[in-house]
Amino acid sequence: MNNKTIWLPLLLIAFVATAHGAEPTPADVVVAFNKSISDRKLDTALAMLANGSMQYTLRAAHAGATTGADSMTSDLKNHWRTVGPVLFGATKSYDRVATVEQTHAEGDLATVWARIASKTVERNGKQRSDQFSEVYLLVRSGKQWQIGAIAGNRGTDSLAVEGPDAR
Repeated sequence: MNNKTIWLPLLLIAFVATAHGAEPTPADVVVAFNKSISDRKLDTALAMLANGSMQYTLRAAHAGATTGADSMTSDLKNHWRTVGPVLFGATKSYDRVATVEQTHAEGDLATVWARIASKTVERNGKQRSDQFSEVYLLVRSGKQWQIGAIAGNRGTDSLAVEGPDAR
C-alpha cells in the first residue's frame, strides 16, 4: 500500500466533513439571533425562537414603559413581533453584538450567557450605546437548537416612551 492509498481517503473524508459543516452550536444561534436583529431580518430572528418561548423582563427597557404588575414573563415571539417594527421604525440603525461568555449544553438543553453591546442611532441622529447581560435557554429540536427563553439585566434607559396618560 502506498501513501496515495492512505492519504486519498483521509483527504476525501476531511473535505466532506468541511463541506457539510457542523450544525450550529447554541452559542452560534445566540450570535446569529442578535445579528439578525441588527440586520433588521425579523423573520430570520423569529425562526430561531422555539414555539412557546418566553421573554423574562425584569424592568422596562424605556422610561415610562411598564413591565406589567402581575407578570414578568411574555411570549418571546410576540415580544419581538411587537418590539422589532417599533425599533426598526424609530431608528436609522440598531446594532446588537452578542459576545458569548459561557455555554453549557447537556442533552437537549443548553444555557448561553452573553454580553450584549448595542448601539442605537435614532432617526434624528441621536446615538447611544448600551451594555447588558442576557441568559439564553436553548432547546434542541431535531438537529437544530432554538431559543426557548431569554432573560437579561438590561436597565431602564432615559428614552421616555409616552403612555396613554401622557397625552
